[in-house]
Amino acid sequence: MRVTVALAQVQPVTLDIPANRHRFDDFLERAAAMGANLVVFPELALTGYACGDGFFEVAEPVPGPSTEHLAATARKLGVHVIWGMPERGLPGVLYNSAVLAGPDGYIGTWRKHTLPGHATDRGGAGAFPDRRFFRSGNRSPVFETAIGRIGMMVCYDIFFPEIARLLTLKGADLVVGISGSPAFEKDIFEPLVLARAMENTIPFAYCNLAGTEGDIAYWGGSRLIGPGDPERRVPGSPIVCQAAYDVEDLVCGEIDYDLTHRFRPSFPVLRDLRVDMYRQLLDAAEEHLD
Repeated sequence: MRVTVALAQVQPVTLDIPANRHRFDDFLERAAAMGANLVVFPELALTGYACGDGFFEVAEPVPGPSTEHLAATARKLGVHVIWGMPERGLPGVLYNSAVLAGPDGYIGTWRKHTLPGHATDRGGAGAFPDRRFFRSGNRSPVFETAIGRIGMMVCYDIFFPEIARLLTLKGADLVVGISGSPAFEKDIFEPLVLARAMENTIPFAYCNLAGTEGDIAYWGGSRLIGPGDPERRVPGSPIVCQAAYDVEDLVCGEIDYDLTHRFRPSFPVLRDLRVDMYRQLLDAAEEHLD
């Protein structure tokens, strides 16, 4: 199966959901005109990242008004769409979520598993807001869709290879990672995204925020990575397409799930997994981290 993926690297308007939904619709129409089957927006693109206590005011249930709006647009255009937003759960409980909808409506949600609390610049000033506002997710679904089985990750989740490996072992055809990664993280994030694709021999779609929000600059650099080139028989995860650094952009590329099956025999990382290492990892984690 061949799937065309568009990466909508946007700069959201902080706390203005109507304005951001309007921008989403514009990017979705442009992506559909480019032949996209799936359009991916970044982490918290519906509201912006710098919302502070405003997260409690703008968070929505899923499904909810924005899910219904974007599902209707997806239905009209015949595309699937993934976007990041603050999700309202029980009263006072929020999640940093990635939402997936398609022509037939809402499909599913991934709640960010790992919530950062480290500094946002090299001087140690400030911190990512996740631990202040959000509860971590604890389910790791892979969603069956008309364009294949899709797994999702949100930002800091990408730092943990176990998550991408779990989605791969659950049968994902495509892993999608969305983020709001600041400029100082660029040199850290770029190799991680490539590694998640290569170590699982799986297509990986990565979409990051761009531009500035308050005093935070985002590096953009969204990219679609293939599983590898089976003809070359050389390990690697070639970039199919890549967005510009720093500024808004929309790029589109095609992946072919058949390449995954053709490439894995020549780079058999899944075949060579050692289950006993997972048991040792669990033992070590329980001994040293509990």
